[in-house]
Amino acid sequence: MLGSIGVVDYPTFLIGSLLIILCPGPNSLYVLRTSVAEGARVAFAGACAVFLGDSILLLATYLGVAALILAHPSIFFALKCAGAAYLSWLAFRIFSGIAASLKARLSAGEAIAADRPKAERARLRPKVAFKTALALSLSNPKAILFMLSFFLPFINAEKGHPGLAFLVLALTLQFWSVCYLTALTQIGKALLFFFGRRPLWGIVGNGAVALLFLFFAWKLVAG
Repeated sequence: MLGSIGVVDYPTFLIGSLLIILCPGPNSLYVLRTSVAEGARVAFAGACAVFLGDSILLLATYLGVAALILAHPSIFFALKCAGAAYLSWLAFRIFSGIAASLKARLSAGEAIAADRPKAERARLRPKVAFKTALALSLSNPKAILFMLSFFLPFINAEKGHPGLAFLVLALTLQFWSVCYLTALTQIGKALLFFFGRRPLWGIVGNGAVALLFLFFAWKLVAG
């Protein structure tokens, strides 16, 4: 049935798209960290922003923005630099939070904890999490080129309806994304309990997330 609209080897795409979604990236790391630090409700707001951002990128891919980016390397480089700067800023915020937490604990003569107590830090609102995750999702112009290169082998432009085939593939990718990110929003409580009993691990975990954000920023510009 899907072959009649131009979709080629859908089972392979189904498996491949799942593996791609499961690969760690800035979006999933942000949702996971927000789930641990702020709870499922705030994390789900971030996940919804990722869904929206990815949908916008998919639409941009379909409308030919990928060709425009390839035709103007200077625009592509500027977008990559902006994305790298945003990831670096997120990493800086995490490192700042770790430093503030350590300073507060040490000055009070208390044991080092994974994070400051709820009473000592401002809670992240769902609206802020949504805006941050949306900006994070849209700050990677490579995603547009990746989607184009990943989708093309599974679309037969000479058969059926290429636009409809693209829509089927896009919905499949988004289905896996919804399942995965929603699952991440729900495991934060368990991880919070784990890190709460192992405060040093919490600091190491936050530091690892910040370093990964810096790695993705470097990869965005250098890759």
